[in-house]
Amino acid sequence: MRVLHVIPSIGPLRGGPSAAALAMVAALRQRGVDAELLTTDDNGPGRLTDLPLARWSERQGVPVLAFRRWMPPVAPLREFAYSPGLQRWMADHLHDYDLLHVHALFSFPSTVAMALARRGRVPYLLRSIGQLDRWSLAQSARRKRWMLRLIERRNLEGAAAIHVTSEQEGQEVEALGLAVPRLVIPLGVSVPEGLPAPQERAPGEPVRFLFLSRLHAKKRLEILLEALALLADRNPGAAWELRIAGSGDPDYVHRCQERARELGVADRCRWLGFLEGEAKWGELRSADWFVLPSASENFGIAVVEALAAGTPVLISPEVAVARDVAAAGAGRVCPAVPGALADALEAALKPPTRQQRDAARNLAHNQFSWSSLACRLDQAYLSIVPPPPTVTPR
Repeated sequence: MRVLHVIPSIGPLRGGPSAAALAMVAALRQRGVDAELLTTDDNGPGRLTDLPLARWSERQGVPVLAFRRWMPPVAPLREFAYSPGLQRWMADHLHDYDLLHVHALFSFPSTVAMALARRGRVPYLLRSIGQLDRWSLAQSARRKRWMLRLIERRNLEGAAAIHVTSEQEGQEVEALGLAVPRLVIPLGVSVPEGLPAPQERAPGEPVRFLFLSRLHAKKRLEILLEALALLADRNPGAAWELRIAGSGDPDYVHRCQERARELGVADRCRWLGFLEGEAKWGELRSADWFVLPSASENFGIAVVEALAAGTPVLISPEVAVARDVAAAGAGRVCPAVPGALADALEAALKPPTRQQRDAARNLAHNQFSWSSLACRLDQAYLSIVPPPPTVTPR
């Protein structure tokens, strides 16, 4: 079976969904699935300059074909990731594949891939990357309502299945009244080989809180800063620091930095910028607690990476893996309001125990292994496109 994965971007600045698509295809290929990936050169506000265009190349062990994204000066049009070359290639090569696995909505590569597959009668499934939950649909609501009415509703209804990564995300999709099967398969995590175990914090050393995510209002970094200001008022002598890893719109980042100064916690904040590879895993491993009070996470890949590094997490109930974390004793779940979050942070001033770190690591390795998840995806593909019957010679 040949499977084409389509996603608007594999750029690191686009965060978890892009990284997950690459890892997913790599895991499928290790199982023997003939999976490839179609995308654009999008990387947030800029381009992936090291990605060859209009020809197949390899990235992280995955065959990737990328086309130029149109770069108009108007931000909403630029975010739509219009790519004429991708559309032409899709029209010419759609029937080379048995199945499409489309990632994301409300973006040209995904929208046109589903429309072409629907008209060409090629089955496809859609990973909505959380874009069908209430919070996401409320952002740029007018544009999304228009797109749903014009084409995306038909694309959704034409899917063989909607791939959701948690039961929580599945409930959000169900609320839309779509008569489409839901495929609940979480994402996985790829841990570097030989990653050392976290070291015990030396006496008197500040407790490290790590916020590692795309810097966006959805992640509610401002609420975390307010909670830390409350913590500083309650415990002026407590030793802690907040390490902030990620990138985002420069205006938003500047507002957060100004807010930290206004709240009097700027001297305890370390702005690390965008991290990947060894630098990212080093931060995850050396943190005492990973903190993400997000307004909405259909999965939370950075949360699972923190767990895999042995770092317990402090997350909001809106992060889809919150129930798993609470059940495993791998962290704390609390409402993302300053008072409640300050209470949880105060309790976390005591570094995590070895039992908590082991629970975090075990949860990630037992439930979010790419090899087992790729097996489930492979079986789902075969249920949509069964192999041809074996003919026994007479």
